[in-house]
Amino acid sequence: MKKKIIFGNWKLNKTNEEIKSFCNVFNNLLKKDKNTSKTNVVYGIAPTFLGINTFFLANKTAAIVLAQNASTKNFGPYTGEISFELLKNNHVNTVIIGHSEVKKNLFETNKIINKKILTLLENNMTVVFCIGETLKDFEKNQTIATLKKQINECLKNINKNDIKNLIISYEPIWAINTGKTATKEIIKKTIDNIKKILFCIFKKDSQKISILYGGSVNEKNAKEILNINNVDGVLVGNASLDPENFYKIITLA
Repeated sequence: MKKKIIFGNWKLNKTNEEIKSFCNVFNNLLKKDKNTSKTNVVYGIAPTFLGINTFFLANKTAAIVLAQNASTKNFGPYTGEISFELLKNNHVNTVIIGHSEVKKNLFETNKIINKKILTLLENNMTVVFCIGETLKDFEKNQTIATLKKQINECLKNINKNDIKNLIISYEPIWAINTGKTATKEIIKKTIDNIKKILFCIFKKDSQKISILYGGSVNEKNAKEILNINNVDGVLVGNASLDPENFYKIITLA
């Protein structure tokens, strides 16, 4: 049985002092809860790059540290980039790749995302690969076609032996930071189709890939989402900024 995965993405939020404050509350909540440490849950936080070391030092729980992005380059004249080696050196082995905000704001293409995923997997790092459709795609009934294109192009030439380190997060773009959440029927149907697409590529090995849901997940709707039988976890945005809310979501898994 797969472990449930609860990851928080802080995006461009929290100073070092705010991170320490979050960890202080979060540490105490987990310390008092004797059941949480026994549950079948993997949880973690993706701070800003500058907050990674602060979170690592202040965190006294089992929470892992994720990066919000990574470069395809490892060293050299690439100003502003962060390599997988630098991340590993700072206790980070899991990276979010292909988030819709990165694609929009930093103009990432599927070709670039594919190269990043290949680089990370080849270096034994875990990838949280985000996919999702726009509101226009959704309204035109193009969700599956859009996701199929993203998956086929971004997972091109992936070695089957590496997919044990691949996690997919389905995040409908129209549900990110909008307060809108896809219904459980939409989530289940879409993830069933994602599994079919993955099976066409990786056959039975595709079962090793955990699939998360992201898109305005919070402490009020997380239980319903996590109870959908094909959902392996959630990628939480704004709700993960509050230690009590994030803790509550973990306990619901």
